Amino acid sequence: MFFIRLLRSYRPLALSFGVCLLALLPAHGQASEETNTTAQPYSGRPVTQIYNTYCIACHVNGVAGAPRIGHAEEWQPRIEKGIDTLLKNATNGFKAMPPKGLCFDCSEDELRGAIQYMIDNSPSN
Repeated sequence: MFFIRLLRSYRPLALSFGVCLLALLPAHGQASEETNTTAQPYSGRPVTQIYNTYCIACHVNGVAGAPRIGHAEEWQPRIEKGIDTLLKNATNGFKAMPPKGLCFDCSEDELRGAIQYMIDNSPSN
């Protein structure tokens, strides 16, 4: 009961807790390793592994205003700000997005790769 009162009184924590729970749900429409046609400029984990483990929880359905993968119109205003701004926002957290999208062991290159993966898979018509 104490925990519920704490969550109600501290909404940012409640939102982070909710995002954590979403990340635990099975994801639908996971990208396969074969769909990653972009070159991986680093030797870290595959981009699709990062996306399917962390990003998909919010970016497949647009949870809390996250731009959905495959929807160029939602990504375009963000793309115009530049990849460095997107990386900074992903690293530090932005609005409802927690820092690093809860991938605390992700390197800057892995986060950049995941962002680029979502952009590349949201082509404009």
